[in-house]
Amino acid sequence: MAYTININYFNTFLLENDEETWYIEESRIKGGYNETSVDLGVKAYTTNEDYKETRRGNALTYSGIYNSRTGVNETNYFSPAENTTKALTDIDGTIQKLYAEDTNLIVFQEDKVSRILADKDAIYSAEGGGTVTSSQAVLGQTVPYAGKYGISNNPESFAIFGTRKYFTDKNRGLVLRLSQDGITPISDYGMRDYFKDHLRTSSALHGMYDTHSQNYVLSMHGSWGDDDSSYKTVTYDEIVKGWTSFHSYKPTFGESLNNKFYTVHKQNLWEHYANSVTRNWFYKEREESNEEVISPSYVEFVANGNPSAMKTFNSINYEGTAGWSMESNITSASDKSFAVPKNGTTYTDWDGSTKEIGFIKKDDKYFSYLKNNSTSKKGEIIFGGQTSGIKGFFTTVKIKCEGSEARGAMELFKVSHDVVTSAR
Repeated sequence: MAYTININYFNTFLLENDEETWYIEESRIKGGYNETSVDLGVKAYTTNEDYKETRRGNALTYSGIYNSRTGVNETNYFSPAENTTKALTDIDGTIQKLYAEDTNLIVFQEDKVSRILADKDAIYSAEGGGTVTSSQAVLGQTVPYAGKYGISNNPESFAIFGTRKYFTDKNRGLVLRLSQDGITPISDYGMRDYFKDHLRTSSALHGMYDTHSQNYVLSMHGSWGDDDSSYKTVTYDEIVKGWTSFHSYKPTFGESLNNKFYTVHKQNLWEHYANSVTRNWFYKEREESNEEVISPSYVEFVANGNPSAMKTFNSINYEGTAGWSMESNITSASDKSFAVPKNGTTYTDWDGSTKEIGFIKKDDKYFSYLKNNSTSKKGEIIFGGQTSGIKGFFTTVKIKCEGSEARGAMELFKVSHDVVTSAR
């Protein structure tokens, strides 16, 4: 049997006409201006039945505070009555990377890098006293860094050490460093054209910092294939302000921990610089012959002393450990020499005697004469292997260590030529 219950308070009113009926929660009777107010004051709220997902790639949204000490957890609280969003200019593209540093939040967009002043008390404090309400701007003023640079769509290129942040801008063909003096294009240090060509064709750009060698490591994976040969891995050194090495390993992620450098390849974690493993053996599996696949070490450089004078390069010598060979030596005049094998290489002469070729050790240094391996030029009477030395303004030399020697600790301190300036 139904019956009626009288209550002392209500604030919901029924309004209807010939077509529709509304149930309205209101603090004033009939919702009229200056009508009698209900006893408990304003309790009205509204809902949005037409809600839908909205993607704002250039905006930040933050929730309520979280404090594990007091048990306050408002990470699922987004009040529309409070200013909980921070929008950046949409002309600079979407936000790709956020990094919190001290009292700033560094924001990396596709075409711009900015820092936002953050009020940490408003984020972490839950002791009351009006701290949150008096700090309405959790994310404060946006201060852009000078220059039209961004991180494009490659947040995986980001790496940090100390106050220096490294990343790439594929859209502009640059590798950048963000430090106390602003943004600097470090790809301009001798590698401008190289990065403009290779960043453009890369499908992924993995950046990491090696604290053991104090280098920023960038691995550019090619879009032309997924095999291990489609990549270029290079390192940047702050001490010399330049790109020092190419590497034969292909990481997809890397991180330093306790002065050790780790990289990930094919879901496996690898430790670098370990003394218990073979050197120059990166991510390699054993072949069917059960032999280790060793990547060679090589140094390629230009010898350019007194560049305005035509010279004859008679010999080559180096200081370091045994096992290095000269793979190529070409001059500006297109003269080239025969390769020079490593120290201790021998051959059998026509009379059956054994003779030593390659680098010869003398006074703890290794040297070898250069035998000409060029084609004849107009006016030349003697050329090729009958002559020693190669002529030109400068030489391009490639010194390499491979095989069993590449497994050990190889050192190369200095490479030089015995040079004679040509008479005019």
